[in-house]
Amino acid sequence: MQIRTTLRAFAGRAAPFVAAALLFACGGGGSAPPPPTAGSEAMRAAQPGELVAYFRTSLATRNAQGAYPLYGGIGGGLSPVPATADDAISGTLLQEAGVDEDDLLKTDGSAVYSLHIGATTPRLESRPIRPDGSLGAPAGVALDPQAQPSGMYLAEGGGRIAVIGSKQGKVSLDTFNVSGGQPAHATQVLIDGYLVSTRRIGNVLYLASTWTPDLSAYWFPAGTPAPQVEASLAGLNASAVLPTIRVGSAPSQPLVEERDCQLQPATASLSLQLTTITAIDLSTPTLERRSVCFVGNGDTLYMSPSAAYVATSRNYWLAADIMTSVLPQQTTTDIHKFALQGLQVSYRGSAEVAGHLGWDREKTPYRMSEHQGNLRVLTFTGSTGWIGIPTTAASTAATSTHPEPASPATLTVLREASASGGLVQVAQLPNRQRPAPIGHEGEQVYAVHFAGPLAYVVTFRRTDPLYVLDLSDPVDPKPVGELAVPGFSDYLFPLANGKLLGIGRDATESGMMLGLKIALFDVTNPAHPALLSSRTLGDRGSSSTLDYSRHGINIYAQDTQARIALPVELVTGPLGGQATQRGLARFVVDTAAGTLEERAMIPATTSVGEFFSPAYERSIQSANATYYLSGGQVQYIPQP
Repeated sequence: MQIRTTLRAFAGRAAPFVAAALLFACGGGGSAPPPPTAGSEAMRAAQPGELVAYFRTSLATRNAQGAYPLYGGIGGGLSPVPATADDAISGTLLQEAGVDEDDLLKTDGSAVYSLHIGATTPRLESRPIRPDGSLGAPAGVALDPQAQPSGMYLAEGGGRIAVIGSKQGKVSLDTFNVSGGQPAHATQVLIDGYLVSTRRIGNVLYLASTWTPDLSAYWFPAGTPAPQVEASLAGLNASAVLPTIRVGSAPSQPLVEERDCQLQPATASLSLQLTTITAIDLSTPTLERRSVCFVGNGDTLYMSPSAAYVATSRNYWLAADIMTSVLPQQTTTDIHKFALQGLQVSYRGSAEVAGHLGWDREKTPYRMSEHQGNLRVLTFTGSTGWIGIPTTAASTAATSTHPEPASPATLTVLREASASGGLVQVAQLPNRQRPAPIGHEGEQVYAVHFAGPLAYVVTFRRTDPLYVLDLSDPVDPKPVGELAVPGFSDYLFPLANGKLLGIGRDATESGMMLGLKIALFDVTNPAHPALLSSRTLGDRGSSSTLDYSRHGINIYAQDTQARIALPVELVTGPLGGQATQRGLARFVVDTAAGTLEERAMIPATTSVGEFFSPAYERSIQSANATYYLSGGQVQYIPQP
């Protein structure tokens, strides 16, 4: 049961990342910063003809090596925004305040909007909120049956919803007018490629996508005479390699031009992918937009209120058995910074860091955090690790072809160089002065949360060491506290009064997974973190929405009270006689007293034509109500 649950959760949230990792990608011990010189990760704007020349050279080299041109390749902690006395509802949990993320349940305070993607026919639904907090009758619209929606945004000021998804090898963006109560489709935008991620600041939606053009016509068997290859490649032009965009029924047009793209002149990659960041103004009737581009795949998008960072791993792949992964030695990741100002997206510089950001695409953005101009990045720097939830150490060693332990993580601090431009490294941990690893031998990082000048890191193999890092001096980061408890946390959520909430799995002393675990820590003194209370839900095989989406949890924080809502599927009882219970698990944390209280679970709704999985469930809370999306319906639960 444990392995089946692990693979189900992993397939739903990490398989696209694994597929991306199988592709060609673009792309120190001391704490003293290196000189700000441009490395192979540095990019510059393409001159006329350079982008096409790059593709011709890459194709010629790949042909000589017998490598088939890739086609259609997939591109490769959360801060609850506390409710105040003026906040009506606690909505989607955001990594950065002011940077919205797509979700399945949104509200503007006057209505609740739900995106039903676990249905036979996906639909968008609106329900008005009555003065007493209850919900009025639903009004809905069926979505494009050929599209696969993944999330939605509510434009600032309400009135318009943007649904993000995919359609036949393209990124889809459908807008709906909802000011009249009944959602009405306005327009559809289709962009060549696959979605990396999206964010929204104000009314500007930032959409990162990756595109692999179909260049199969320019492939020849190994040994084909060079003049024949060159003659064929002479016909390659910009229209064959650039992605297109189509708005409504208008003809498709190039999403970017050559001059909008950045090249890495020093890279030896043979990547045939382009990654674009497109800024779209949702408040304009024509969806005014601008795009920038760089050569290479995009693995992860992280955004602060003023910048976007796109991470892409170099020469990265997975191998070995289904649970164990093997990486080449000295795997590195390039991080590219783009400044944001409305529709203006400007390239600012790049840097290379050791290792990669992990296998779970839901968690990789939270391995990065910008604070006071410094980007903190936590990477996995081992050559061997495992995917998803591990089995016990003994069983893994017995079945894996690569049982060697995972290596500790590496923290890197980057900063934009004001004089020379680009990103430079200002610190790294471990280093010569502070050589202690972040994690013991055989452990792997599970949860990371950056909270201003502090970072919380959870590693796991048999127990759950919680590490507290002091980042207040960006050139001298240091570990200051450690706590070991059974199990591990997948996600960490700082609360008021020095409290920290962890959601993950319980485990035996040997590392065998048990049920879901909710833990409350006291981190008032970073040097001495303490476990205050914990609860275990269900047995092995239990899961929560956080196993599928980082947006699965909702936290309504006001004064010293934090109300937690988490959709779960709990498995209890011995094998052969197990029972399953689905619903909304609820907890109340008193951050002043340091207590964790469990409330009655709200049963999930089941409807004909809906897939039964916590992956499609969400909740939002207000001062006097909880709204629970499950089984194709939104329940209203009054707050006692």
